Amino acid sequence: MTAVTPAADDDRFSFTPFTRHPFFLHVNRWIVERVIGPGRQVIVDLGCGPGAVTELIIERVRDQQPPPRVIGVDPSPSALVKARAAISSKWAEFKQGSAEWLSKLVKSADTVVFLNAIHLMPDKLQVLKEIRRVLKPGGQLAFNSTFFNGAYVEGTSGFWRRWIVRSVQALREKGLDVKHEGHAAAMEWLSADQYKAALEEAGFRAVTIELLTIEMTAESLADIGRFSLFIEGALPGVSLEEGSEALQIGLKRTMEELKVDRVPRHWLEVVAEAV
Repeated sequence: MTAVTPAADDDRFSFTPFTRHPFFLHVNRWIVERVIGPGRQVIVDLGCGPGAVTELIIERVRDQQPPPRVIGVDPSPSALVKARAAISSKWAEFKQGSAEWLSKLVKSADTVVFLNAIHLMPDKLQVLKEIRRVLKPGGQLAFNSTFFNGAYVEGTSGFWRRWIVRSVQALREKGLDVKHEGHAAAMEWLSADQYKAALEEAGFRAVTIELLTIEMTAESLADIGRFSLFIEGALPGVSLEEGSEALQIGLKRTMEELKVDRVPRHWLEVVAEAV
């Protein structure tokens, strides 16, 4: 991931609460079960955060002989402190760094998983090429995201638009304004076809590209509305405190107006092979 600012690294605005919902475990385990197995001796968990996916990998390879080397990489020092505290396996190690220079941190790998983070990369093609430098021929890359062009289930795009409109209204009621210009640059959304083309240009063959549909509850939506990067993308230029508060108000009004208590959303799941 890119460098984390002190504000973005604030626990009040972290991604961690969102990761505790059951569907988050489901979309990540779906990927891990397809790319982690015998013969994969060096596994990189890129953008590992506090180690939720690393734990899934360790669980998956617990009985593998010889045991693999699992390397978690993340730019956030505080996230890595949490990962080291949560995972005591002698097979796991953690390194601070970014996807943009992965080859300076890891010489060679059999598998790289990059879950729920590729959408944060300003230059996604450059990152895919960097991952390819690390992977052996035949090695696998797996990534997923719910921030892509195609994430909205048919008939639900109005919900997401209304949520932003109601949040902007809540800000204006407090005398604040926001210049809403779409997704922030670092949150540029690609389509599944664009990801496939980027993979091929970077030296990969797409093996699996699937959409999983999950149900986002009111509680999970509230949690994503407190996440720093979601706030910055939805309400550019607004402080995290003001933005988070406005998004909570906007969410409540939107769900009451539409009379819904959950919203379906697609998760993009991709497995590719280095050629």
